[in-house]
Amino acid sequence: MKKLTLFAFLSLIILVSSCKKNNENQTPVNPASAHLKSMIFADTTGKYISSMSFLYDSQGKVTQMIFDNPPDIDSLIYKYEYYSTMVIEKIFYRNNNKYGRNTYFLNSDGLATSEIDIGYNQNGDSSVAQNVTYKYNMEGYMLEKKSYLYGDTATWVSYNWQIMNGNITSMELSLSLWGGGSVKENYEYFPNSVNTFGNINDGKMFLGKSSTNLIKSSVTNNTTPKSGTYSYTFDSMNRVIQEFIRGDGLTVNGK
Repeated sequence: MKKLTLFAFLSLIILVSSCKKNNENQTPVNPASAHLKSMIFADTTGKYISSMSFLYDSQGKVTQMIFDNPPDIDSLIYKYEYYSTMVIEKIFYRNNNKYGRNTYFLNSDGLATSEIDIGYNQNGDSSVAQNVTYKYNMEGYMLEKKSYLYGDTATWVSYNWQIMNGNITSMELSLSLWGGGSVKENYEYFPNSVNTFGNINDGKMFLGKSSTNLIKSSVTNNTTPKSGTYSYTFDSMNRVIQEFIRGDGLTVNGK
């Protein structure tokens, strides 16, 4: 149940394996030549925090994702089933107990236009955790994601993206919760970089396209703005092996 949330990402390091990206002075590689295999989240000392690992089918669609978050009990296994009109995401605890089931309903272009998330309690009973709607532009970039929590249309979280030249230029998060309100974050990119870290590279093509370039910096429109800066290191094949994020604000990808 991946959701976009406010967070402080102070000196966070994300280590990425087999995900091809290029900084502005590096030669672009073929985005189809590799898929993201794993992500390791660590602090600036290199201390392990959590990780995600991925498996794919022959078409590059993700079939399994394991989220390891020790010692949290919510270390989870995500399994994906693909059908002509839907994608089903089944989520399990490590002991194989059910955690949740998310169903994405697809349009004729294979993009998710709505989603129903079901959660399970310890007794195995299920309930609606959220209903989600999605909107896209003609090029297949997501413009809006609106989540109605617990099946209540009066309780929602909305994410709205602005796209220009193949990149997300801004994202606005709006809430009906806690008195409502919204915050907007704007992004700057390395102009000649190549980003394959998003939905296509992690196998979730049903959530639309991701930004073409690698993000360089972000800043929010709060009364006291919050900002972040991004940098990357690459291996000998021009693949990103580390992404450094310093600052605090919103996360760019809520998909």
